[in-house]
Amino acid sequence: MAWLKFDPQTGGGQYLEDLATACWLSDALFTALDAGLFEFLDRHPSAAPADISAALPLDEQCQERFLQLLRALHLVDCYEGRWYNTALADTYLVQGRPLYQGGSIAWRRQLKADWATLPEVLAAGTRTHFPSADTPEADMAARRLDYLRAMDAVIRLKLPDILPLLGDAVPTDRPLRILDVGAGSGGFSRALLEKYPRARATLMDIGPILPHTRQLVSQWPEEMAARVDYLDQNILETPWPVAGDWDLIVLSNIVHAYGEEETAAVLAGACRCLAPQGLMLLHDFFTDHWETKSRLSDINMLVNTYNGRAYASTWVRQKLAQNGLASTGLVPLPSDTALVFASADSAVLDALALDSRRQIIPLIRELGFDGVTSLDPRKVVLGAFAKNKCAYGCDYSGTKPCHANRELPVAAARETLEGYRTALLLQGEPPTGDFQRRCLQAEATAFKHGFYKAFVFWAGPCSICPHCDPDKPCANPKHNRPSMEGAGMDVFATAAAAGESLRPLKAKGEVVKYFGLLLLE
Repeated sequence: MAWLKFDPQTGGGQYLEDLATACWLSDALFTALDAGLFEFLDRHPSAAPADISAALPLDEQCQERFLQLLRALHLVDCYEGRWYNTALADTYLVQGRPLYQGGSIAWRRQLKADWATLPEVLAAGTRTHFPSADTPEADMAARRLDYLRAMDAVIRLKLPDILPLLGDAVPTDRPLRILDVGAGSGGFSRALLEKYPRARATLMDIGPILPHTRQLVSQWPEEMAARVDYLDQNILETPWPVAGDWDLIVLSNIVHAYGEEETAAVLAGACRCLAPQGLMLLHDFFTDHWETKSRLSDINMLVNTYNGRAYASTWVRQKLAQNGLASTGLVPLPSDTALVFASADSAVLDALALDSRRQIIPLIRELGFDGVTSLDPRKVVLGAFAKNKCAYGCDYSGTKPCHANRELPVAAARETLEGYRTALLLQGEPPTGDFQRRCLQAEATAFKHGFYKAFVFWAGPCSICPHCDPDKPCANPKHNRPSMEGAGMDVFATAAAAGESLRPLKAKGEVVKYFGLLLLE
């Protein structure tokens, strides 16, 4: 949500207030689910308030206020006094729908008790809240099944974004052998078996989980369930009792479950099982993808596991390299998780259907930018006013540090933009020279990763060299670039087109934002 995104130009007090009240959002969602509101509106679309209060444990007067909150959250809507589910609620919050997330949401609520122990965990350095020793095994089994169903619902959301990336990296001209490490519900393998009719999957997990896995697989289509084998194996006990010739090995949400030593051993075990031309797929929370969510997931592991944690994809790739595998960079998904693919054969990785433009974003972000946002170059706003502001409103107008701007008229900037399909809006802050050097690093990084036409527009007058003689020709022309504003780009409108905010400063001391534009092709 935009109002939960910190913007140093709009004041921090409101952001802190929003953080402090963020739990109100989940409590409202939990309450609506518990009341059965979305199922009721599914059965009775266009329901009057009296109908809702008569059927559900909601006071009619209070219910109106609650419904208005849910409306603001895009969960329900109203037309002429009658209420109905939005497409969001209809898709994800009505039981029986293919993508129903009610179980996943309920599982998140169960974690609140563990999160309440965060102060003790931080003091003790380890998890402090455990299930009671006298909890009946039937209750523990029910909890495990609830967890598997919740995670199955979550992975169903992500698989449509994952499967197309496999491209031609997985053989289809012969039977495909899949090893699903820590398979849980088996949901990942189900999607693979559906995509590859000649495939056969082995679901590997610990003994207490596999009976639930079998139960869930028994509900699959019979033909698909017949292509499943099971392996009762603790993945921390290596080597695993399987041959090293698997075509596809999947580790989905496994890496974050353990500490560094255990995770390194699991990765080594998986590498030993991979065929020479096999493919390994790792799906997880990575700290270099969606930082806030991955850091929250990291703390969730701290309070809920013995030693689990979130890792940077670079750490995982280093461990894979130590075991002889080449790997892709981080492959972001549109959600809070990302992928890394690995293989002993680089040709297998080349056969993946990866969008290199998506992969470059984490690498650019690692250079130290405050934000990196993908932008269609056609949304860059050009206008004479920006160039006029440089010519008549800047102390550096007409001086040597701005000669690159004078040499690039607005028409030439427009022609340049028309030659590109992708751009990245780079956000940073002073000092100017540091930001500009970072922009040059971004251009060089993109070039080295195959974007041979990479070109960057930075912000401000050139401040690259520590000493610049204004009376002599430029001694460092290869590191000189035009600024966005100097090329006639309306930085305010362009930032808005990318979903970012920028406003004129009212007083000295306010936070200054810089924006650069990296063109990619």
